[in-house]
Amino acid sequence: MTVTEASNIRRLLCDPDLGLIPHLEKSLKDLHSSAIANGEKFKVEPYDIELNNCHTQKHPNDQKPLVTQSVLMKIPLTGKVQDKMHLYLIASELQNQIDIKIIDWSALERRQYDIHGIPLKQPITKIDGEMNYELIFDRPGYCCITLCRQFDLTYAANY
Repeated sequence: MTVTEASNIRRLLCDPDLGLIPHLEKSLKDLHSSAIANGEKFKVEPYDIELNNCHTQKHPNDQKPLVTQSVLMKIPLTGKVQDKMHLYLIASELQNQIDIKIIDWSALERRQYDIHGIPLKQPITKIDGEMNYELIFDRPGYCCITLCRQFDLTYAANY
């Protein structure tokens, strides 16, 4: 099988104009730049994205089956151990900003579905997650707080 056109999940995540990843990358850069400009001392490390549980279902009134894909994003922030509490507060603020950006993006994509039938069927209404703390052993005196944000994307299957 040859993949000739981008699937809906690739469009939702990677499309340069409408995709979640380009939208979040710009937001993360803007948030980090404004925090650094205000004298904050932390670094946003490269993030990771995982596609977890996925299920497909067909409803009688839908032309195509609907796919619900669980997405997990891990966004690490590093800073000095002595600034741990301050780093947690920054991470909490960043987490709220990321969630807002994801929900705003989802609302924009949902309007595209209403207008053109592509590709996000349901807006994101719930984001789960946590913050994980660990010491960075190859950099004494530094720690990492990883923001984990998990949500579902529901879209029409391509076939």
